[in-house]
Amino acid sequence: MATVTLNYPDLVKLIGIELSLDKVREVMFELGSETEDIQGDEVTFEVTSDRADLLSEEGIARMLRAYYSIETGFKIPKLQPSGYKLIVNREVEHVRPYVTGAIVRNVQFTDESIKSLMHLQEKLHGTFGRKRKKGAVGVHDLAKIKGMEIHYRAVPADSVKFVPLQSDELMTLGDVLARHPKGMEFRYVLEDKKLMPIIVDDEAIFSFPPIINSKRTEVTLNTHDLLIELTGEDLRTIDYMLNIVLYSLDLRGATIYSLDVMYPDETLYRPNFSVRNMDIEVDYVNRILGLELTSPDIKALLERMGFKVAETGSDYLIVEVPPYRADILHKRDVVDDVGRAFGYNNITPSYPNTPSVGKLTEATKLGDAIRNTMIGLGCQDTFNFILIGKDEVFGKMNLPDDGTAVEISNPYAEQYNIVRTSLIPSLMIVLSNNLHRDYPQNIFEVGAVAHLDGAENTGVKETDHVACTLCYAKAGFNEVKVKLQSLCANFGKMDQLKTVAAEHPSFISGRCAEILIGDKKVGIIGELSPVVLKSWGVEMPVAAFEMEIAALK
Repeated sequence: MATVTLNYPDLVKLIGIELSLDKVREVMFELGSETEDIQGDEVTFEVTSDRADLLSEEGIARMLRAYYSIETGFKIPKLQPSGYKLIVNREVEHVRPYVTGAIVRNVQFTDESIKSLMHLQEKLHGTFGRKRKKGAVGVHDLAKIKGMEIHYRAVPADSVKFVPLQSDELMTLGDVLARHPKGMEFRYVLEDKKLMPIIVDDEAIFSFPPIINSKRTEVTLNTHDLLIELTGEDLRTIDYMLNIVLYSLDLRGATIYSLDVMYPDETLYRPNFSVRNMDIEVDYVNRILGLELTSPDIKALLERMGFKVAETGSDYLIVEVPPYRADILHKRDVVDDVGRAFGYNNITPSYPNTPSVGKLTEATKLGDAIRNTMIGLGCQDTFNFILIGKDEVFGKMNLPDDGTAVEISNPYAEQYNIVRTSLIPSLMIVLSNNLHRDYPQNIFEVGAVAHLDGAENTGVKETDHVACTLCYAKAGFNEVKVKLQSLCANFGKMDQLKTVAAEHPSFISGRCAEILIGDKKVGIIGELSPVVLKSWGVEMPVAAFEMEIAALK
């Protein structure tokens, strides 16, 4: 969950009607955002990370304006040509390939509005932008930019100098990465890059994306015109991030101007405010929600959630999705908003029309028993995403891509582009994110993995595994084998357990074995190799095992 802190009086002013704080909190809860903290006029709400359009006062005000029928649906800001060109040089293709942006004029900053913009910028970096790696926002005072042609280039780290924000020192790009606080925090984004991305005008460099801007183009309360630029690894992501920023400024009364983004092989006109249409059947909505809504009912509810309805029939609607709603991926997402507008508390509960009584499956009971056993052995339970990045499963584990992973055809983020084939990479993510914690860190997970299998009807075979990693100074093969033996003994499998020496690229040679229950190979055990530990940034030894839980039945 992400959070957004807003100024309550400023929010009420943006909404346009008087609402008590208690009423705002109540409605926000119904719409999926819980109050986390109140400090005077400052209120903090939890926002699901997929609703990046709500990470600002303006985004929440826009949602509540529609909910209270002050301004239903959404509008497309009228774009005017700016005359500015953002020229993309070919050398950025292998550094940070995508850039987008817009010109914004007639901005009237206040203390609250400039703070809201800066907070939104950082919240987008932490959610959609994946800590600036996938996308990052730069905001500049347009009056301080020289010329109408702006260039996005890639250069050697020591070839140019500029004065970055939060500094008075003239620094090279390499100096920024080595000594500036922002450079040290985000230099991992550009690790292993031979060239560094920069944005320059007729005078000099004014942006070192995604690290920091030049002090020359710093935005202040006296700034009235802006250049907003975004760079990243995914064009769709940075276009959505741009739209969210622009719609926030539009609600404050600013005017949006287009920017010509000129790649070597094509020119893109940004921002991209194109609207997606989704066909929604009335019967589908009612079947999911258990209601008896008519087409006009659904239309009214959707408009109160910020959608437009392009066409309505007695049994269907064609719904227009706002340009800033990146979370709408399936028509069920639209149905969810219908339910929120209707009020889930207003839906009468009913028992499912089924002849059976729900109970745990045998596989679930087995998984729970394994969890209890592992906790008893002194390990901490974890619960990780079944989707993971291909690099985590193969590259960081020193494994070749064998083509058996189930790939996501349209992943929103590269960090989640396949279904995991093993649990150990998921546990390594946990260890790599907890380097600052005390050791030992002995963790485990019981969960599903999958791989392609032509013998299955679906083409995919899914199995449940248990995996354990021990991470501390003396973690080794014998220590993790004791955990494995204790687990198997608890399920009456100790007499059938065998460990047979094996070679595996993820493990140290001579300290790895296959796990057999009877004559069946069911898993792997050993000490992870230094190559793997280095790729994860883990400096302590790690011993691990992973096996199919069905072998413990």
